[in-house]
Amino acid sequence: MRGLSFFADGELFAVDAALVKKVVRNVAFTPIPAAPEAVAGIAGIKGRIVTVLSLAELLGRKRDAQVVKPAKAVVFKPLTDGGDQMGLLIDKPGGLIDIDENKILPLPRAAEDEEKLCVSGMAEVEGILYRIINVDSIINRFEEGEIYDE
Repeated sequence: MRGLSFFADGELFAVDAALVKKVVRNVAFTPIPAAPEAVAGIAGIKGRIVTVLSLAELLGRKRDAQVVKPAKAVVFKPLTDGGDQMGLLIDKPGGLIDIDENKILPLPRAAEDEEKLCVSGMAEVEGILYRIINVDSIINRFEEGEIYDE
């Protein structure tokens, strides 16, 4: 699998690059009053409304209230035609890496339940450990409204 690495919430992650529509380095987003904590806000990107989620909140942590605006985000391809656009706030993008899917390890049993919903496993590439984002799970939870029910 070709992965895109990035830092979010001060930690290193990777995501299947085939699921990424784009990395936006200067996204200005607008907070939504009364939205769940996981929803950082909405942004207009190339004529589409993108809901920007906080990975920190999805992982069950508190987001840094001082998110620099404009921020950086990874925007994912919708799962279905006409589906909602969704992105994750990131600290900074990394680069492309090759991940051997046969060497992806499961999360430790001690991982929090929220993390198990967002992270599919861990992989070591050139001595660096990456947590692999489970984009399908996050998008499905988003599209089914589960993120709004938390």
